[in-house]
Amino acid sequence: MSGQVRSVKDELDWESKVHVFYVNLSASPLPRLDFSGTLSYTVAEGEMDSPSFPAIRVTTGGGRWTAAYYPELMHNADEYSDLDYQALELELEATYQILDNLSFTLNYWYSDFDDDEEYVYGDLDGEAYVFTGFITYRF
Repeated sequence: MSGQVRSVKDELDWESKVHVFYVNLSASPLPRLDFSGTLSYTVAEGEMDSPSFPAIRVTTGGGRWTAAYYPELMHNADEYSDLDYQALELELEATYQILDNLSFTLNYWYSDFDDDEEYVYGDLDGEAYVFTGFITYRF
């Protein structure tokens, strides 16, 4: 036996389809002011066959059990490995160049994730947003 447990099926049929639509705009309305924005939309689907593993129990020479692999641990792996989600992301940024080596930036990021199939960790639907501001000094 090799050191690796393999599926009874030599190959698992895994199919995934991901489409990302992306647009980015930037503008400099004033010599020291820059704006940029990014919008992306992702649609993803994926699925696989159910793996089929043989039961394996490993013992030492004296008959002591050291490890085991139980196929039932993979029960419904094909179901909880399905992917079906959409994600919308928006990022806006404004930078003002105060001096040649000093700038101030504001950044806003928003994400809306819609999970149509529960994955390994459950339903991951949700929204998130982050608003940051920072000062950059260049030496």
